[in-house]
Amino acid sequence: MDHWNLTIEGFVPAEYDAYARVLHEIEQGDEPATWASVAAANGHRFDPLAQWTRITVGPDGEEWRGRPRVGTLTPSVAQSLSEALASFTTTPTTCFFGLWEGFGASELPPSVQLFESNRRVMGLFEGPIQDATHSFSSRPWSQLANLWWPADRAWFVVSEIDYDSTIVAGRRECIDALLRTPAIEAIEVSPGDTLAIS
Repeated sequence: MDHWNLTIEGFVPAEYDAYARVLHEIEQGDEPATWASVAAANGHRFDPLAQWTRITVGPDGEEWRGRPRVGTLTPSVAQSLSEALASFTTTPTTCFFGLWEGFGASELPPSVQLFESNRRVMGLFEGPIQDATHSFSSRPWSQLANLWWPADRAWFVVSEIDYDSTIVAGRRECIDALLRTPAIEAIEVSPGDTLAIS
């Protein structure tokens, strides 16, 4: 993987059948909104490669009052995602999680094993799929793992630190099920698609 090429296959291994982009939840208090509804409210076209900065401003020049988190899923979306993915692995009790060492509010234990992914140093953790909702942050806001995958490598999840969406790679039936999950705003993408802001 090489995230510097800014394509989907730069973020996740290009050996899977299908790929989905999970749009990070918009944090704006008690009033829920989706990326699609924000785009519609502001008069913008919504497509699989939509950028938040392109849909957040309305015709009057006013910017939407909330925004999605960058570099991490919220625990609620991570829980829905982990529940959707659990039935598509034979090893849901043995998963691996990678956390970037550069997050200021997250401290890696001295004994943690380190590895490099996409030119970033990560701490490696092991646990059941439910650990996808674990926050590594010492502050009130959450910081979840950037990478997670099961031991059988049936699927792969990456929340790149500079992006406001998470990429999931898996078998066709896995991604189809994810796209049908009501609690997740997800859209299908192709390996060569780019999330770079043009």
